Amino acid sequence: MSSFTDAAVTELRSIVAVIDQEILQLPPTPVLREAWAKLVHVMALGPAPQTRECPACHTIGMRAASRCGHCWAALEPLPSLSDKAVEK
Repeated sequence: MSSFTDAAVTELRSIVAVIDQEILQLPPTPVLREAWAKLVHVMALGPAPQTRECPACHTIGMRAASRCGHCWAALEPLPSLSDKAVEK
């Protein structure tokens, strides 16, 4: 099983998105559609992780982090995304 760096996974996600858009532009054969769906399933990239900017050093880090991975500044907890959906 291959493992990819975070940068490679990010690049794979954008490549998959481009190919998805191109497939929508032409009438793909059922074989192509099925093979593409299987490939995307096997890669199991999942959604892109949610990130946020550190208010102290402006480095991008994980949304759920309690400290910046770059400067170690304490980060305020953010409301959960499900809380934001309820507010709307």
